[in-house]
Formats: sequence, structure tokens, C-alpha cells
Amino acid sequence: MPVDPAQIPIYHITDVTNLPGILKAGGLKSDCTMDEVEHTPIGYSHIKERRMKVIRIPCRGDRFVGEFVPFYYCPRSPMLYVVNKGSTGRPAGCQKSILHLVSTVAIGVSLKREWAISDGNAGAAYPSFYDSLAKGVAAIDWKAVRATDWREVTNQKQAEFLVADFFPWTGVQSIGCHDSSVAEQVRVLLTPHAYRPTVQAQPGWYY
Repeated sequence: MPVDPAQIPIYHITDVTNLPGILKAGGLKSDCTMDEVEHTPIGYSHIKERRMKVIRIPCRGDRFVGEFVPFYYCPRSPMLYVVNKGSTGRPAGCQKSILHLVSTVAIGVSLKREWAISDGNAGAAYPSFYDSLAKGVAAIDWKAVRATDWREVTNQKQAEFLVADFFPWTGVQSIGCHDSSVAEQVRVLLTPHAYRPTVQAQPGWYY
């Protein structure tokens, strides 16, 4: 795995209906700073609660995981699979409307905000957290992150890069969409805005 953080992509998934609110806010808010009415949640509500009120990050002053904006190190995550199956309360087959907002570890670190790396799912398990880039990158199971069959390594595949409170829109380098029609919908939403990341259909990022 490359040691250059500029070469390590990170992926945040959200519904396309959340994009106008993200653009209005100028970026991504953590769950703890986001009003319920501001967005369409896609994950398990009880896991969001756990992230906001139970699981803490010791290396960042025991702040809650939910105080950080989460990113995975891969597209086509186990969470996307669960959401698409309808397990979180959304309709089965709903992945078409879900976007991958892509950045890099280097950009996340450059924001001068607190950040952390988890070596597993920071919401459904109790991973180790790191505030050292070298130690955090070394702790991740990159084989699991890259696995297409992740049944035995679900937790490891969901290692996270976490940025405190807010991740600015200008830190998003590209947007991956289910198909060309969704990509066009995103381009239309971006039209009035000065900063427009690259938008592409990425069918291989979906189930």
C-alpha cells in the first residue's frame, strides 16, 4: 500500500438528495453537528446513536466518533451493501441514489482539524484509533479493504478516516455515481457553484 497519503483515497457515501444541503453548508457536517431535518440518513439509526453517545476516540481527547465526518478507504463498502438490501429502513435497491464523495488522506490531514484513523468499523465495533499517520496506515488491513468478497473481514474492510466536525466541499475531489443519469443530476446541482468536482458514473463501485 502506498505510504504517500496523497495516494490514499477516502470515500464518504451520502444520498443525492443531501447534496443541496451539503453545498449550502459548504461541506460535510458530523452527525453531532447535523440537524435531523437537514439530511436523509442512510445508515442504521442505532449505530449513529452509538457513534454520537457511546464510542469515543481516546487519542482525540475522548471525543465521540459521531463528532467526526467519516470516510472509508474503498468504494462499494459493506455499508452500501446493507443499505441497498433495505436493512436500514430504506427501500431495497436504493443504491442508485447514493453518491461516493472522494478525497484523499492528505487533504484530510491538511485541513488542520483533528483527525483519526480507525483500523475497523468505528460504529459497530470497538476498533483501535490512531492520531499518527504512519501507525494508522500500518494498522489497516489493506487486503481486507481491497477485498471484493469481504464476508470474513467485514469489520476490517470498514476501517475509517475521521475528520473532526466538518469537511469542506473544496476538499472533495470527485464524485462517483451509480450511472450516467445520476451523474447528470449531480452536474445540474453543481452548476451554480464555483467549485465543481469531477463527476463520473462508476458502476463498479456498486452492487
